[in-house]
Amino acid sequence: MKVDFIFDVASPNAYFCHKLIPDFKKRTGVEFEYIPCLLGGIMKLSGNQPPFVAFADIPNKNKYQSIEIERFIKQHHLKEFKFNSSFPMNTVQLQRGALAAQELGIFERYLEVILGAMWEKDINLADLDILKSTLSENNIDAESLIGIITSQACKDKLIANTTDAVNRGAFGVPTFFYDDQIFFGKDHLHQLEEYINSKG
Repeated sequence: MKVDFIFDVASPNAYFCHKLIPDFKKRTGVEFEYIPCLLGGIMKLSGNQPPFVAFADIPNKNKYQSIEIERFIKQHHLKEFKFNSSFPMNTVQLQRGALAAQELGIFERYLEVILGAMWEKDINLADLDILKSTLSENNIDAESLIGIITSQACKDKLIANTTDAVNRGAFGVPTFFYDDQIFFGKDHLHQLEEYINSKG
């Protein structure tokens, strides 16, 4: 059994889901296939807008989102989370880097380093020099990754992943696909689990 996880490290909610996935896997026995996509591309192709844009004129909505995040952090003991001061951040290079890391067989390590830097250490990874130094400091061969990131094949793969996600029904991140079902957002992980359990 496998769940496709449409993700972009630009999303704090993708970070939250990633943190919950290990226990989710233990409870259900399913595996997760991480599919790097570009959140901005998904938004554009699906006609969606990020919450900070869509609700810019609704202060109570934005205030509630902050409250909801705090509740989620407390509920799941995600004490290391820190909102990135460079948000929103261009993550094209980071998402191509995720594809490169998959190709090099170091995806899990790469993801932990990138998500930790972005959502725990408040590092501006949109700066290529900072990205390189962050990778190197964590014993990841930055030059090998960059070599793949700048290739046309990697660029095309990220575009293809993003387009395919929208064609399957995605309109944002995090999105999960299981069987022919779609589940959006960290607050619907319980519905995904219920559906998996119902399938026996």
